[in-house]
Amino acid sequence: MSTDPHRPHRDSPSSEGYTSVDEDWTQLRTLLLSPEQTQLDELRDRLDNREVQPRDVSRVLPEAFAVRGERDPQLSTVLTPYVENGFVATIRKSPRAIVDAIAPIMGPAIRQAIARALQGMTQSFNHSLDESLSVRGLRWRLEAWRTGRPFAEVVLLHTLRYRVEQVFLIHRETGLLLHHVAAEGAVVQDQQVLSGMLTAIQSYVRDSFGASPDQTLDHFRVGEWTVWIEQGSHAYLAGVVRGTPPETLREDFQAALDDIHAQQPDALTHFNGDAAPFKTTRTSLENCLHAHYEPPPRPSALKLWILGGAMILLLSWWGVMAYQTHARWSNLLVELGTEPGMVVTVAKSTLTGYHLEGLRDPLAKDPSAMVVEAGLEPSSIKAVWSPYYSLDPQLVETRAHSMLHAPTTVKLSVEGDTLVATGSASIEWARETRRLATLVPGISLYRDEALVTTSIPDLLERVNRTVVRFRSGSSIVEPSERATLGAVSIALRELDQAVSQSGQRVRLEVLGSTDDTGPVTRNIQLGKERARAVLVALGGEQLGEATAVIAGLGQSTNQRGSTGEARDRRIVTLRATLTIANRGNEAARP
Repeated sequence: MSTDPHRPHRDSPSSEGYTSVDEDWTQLRTLLLSPEQTQLDELRDRLDNREVQPRDVSRVLPEAFAVRGERDPQLSTVLTPYVENGFVATIRKSPRAIVDAIAPIMGPAIRQAIARALQGMTQSFNHSLDESLSVRGLRWRLEAWRTGRPFAEVVLLHTLRYRVEQVFLIHRETGLLLHHVAAEGAVVQDQQVLSGMLTAIQSYVRDSFGASPDQTLDHFRVGEWTVWIEQGSHAYLAGVVRGTPPETLREDFQAALDDIHAQQPDALTHFNGDAAPFKTTRTSLENCLHAHYEPPPRPSALKLWILGGAMILLLSWWGVMAYQTHARWSNLLVELGTEPGMVVTVAKSTLTGYHLEGLRDPLAKDPSAMVVEAGLEPSSIKAVWSPYYSLDPQLVETRAHSMLHAPTTVKLSVEGDTLVATGSASIEWARETRRLATLVPGISLYRDEALVTTSIPDLLERVNRTVVRFRSGSSIVEPSERATLGAVSIALRELDQAVSQSGQRVRLEVLGSTDDTGPVTRNIQLGKERARAVLVALGGEQLGEATAVIAGLGQSTNQRGSTGEARDRRIVTLRATLTIANRGNEAARP
């Protein structure tokens, strides 16, 4: 406790003023120094608790990666798995974003690779096509078959003058491979080994011959390949060439090497084994991948004229054949259009021939026969015909004859829609025709006023009362009897047509008779000869199919009447009867 006499004692009443002043100073100090005090407390707490806060690390993380990465590759080793996992997860989650990101880089490379592949394929195809039809092309095909190589490869080997298949860019001092390019289809082995081999070969040659360092190997040959080497100040270029290249190829190699030295002077001077900077030299190296092929021999003028003439003749022949075929087709269409019972609705040409569609009456002419008559191949025409009934008078008349079974003695004609029958026929046929005539398509009326009708019994009676007379001992038909036989022949035909519709047959017996004078054997022979003579006069071979003819022998005795006059038996009698067609026995004609 203070003992200053001049200072008031706190317990005394006068000390209350001091107390209020201290409190005011305390409040003022708190107001003025509170933020700094808070910061000091936080700093004291952070110093006392040395835990690293993520917020603090985030402020220096990029700089920390940069500093640690420069002096220690361990950071890359540690982060690699996490970066790979993150990249895989990103690809799976949003592959489109990855594609969009690498498209500007991969797109040109992919297009360039496709363009080169197509160019090589086209070039190989052109060479194969040029030689495929020539004499040496056939010889090369035989070689390809014998050796088992593809034909394109054989053509390439025979037509290739030279081709640069590989180009190596090698560092001169270390002998390490800087970059390598190869032509399409070239066989590429280990490039690093080959570049080391080239360096070793040059060193061996210099050491063996005691050459100075500036004297180098410029080329050597291995089988069908030649290795050309062009030297530069810091690198040299080696090209593997198939065939015999021209000397101008060295100028292209040297130009490419100069461009590389101009583009990468620092990388070549301070080369430390990293070949990544030399990937930009790819374009310059690819410019050295030249190829030259032997052009196909030009055909002589005579061959061109012969080939041109053959082509003109072939085209002329094709044109003439096409014109003739088209003319035949046009003529066929005209004939089909004018032919009764045919209506063409569709007629067109196709790639394989012709196509026809239309309507055809069953009684119309066969279209295939018309195609053959027109000179066309039936197989080249595909025809589709729909059936219909034509009202053409000619076809209507033919249809009426077919449906009504008109005999040959009847003539049917069509007048508009009316069917007119003339001639002669049996009563049965006429009666049946009157009932069926209007059922014929195209016929509405039927007329038969001019048709002469005869009955079967009348015809049988007319034939049966016929008697043919002969002279004594003769088998020759007398001229006076021929008119009678002519009438009988007509009656037989009418009878044949009349019974053909009734399911019956005519049985005609021709019986020859003789008198009783002369030997019996002679009379029998004479009677048969007279029957055959009458049969011939009747036209027996021309009688209808429904008539069966039998030539036989009649009575050969003389009978006397009440008047005592002998009755003449020098005759031939006819006897016609009807039999059922499926039961009668048809006799053989003599």
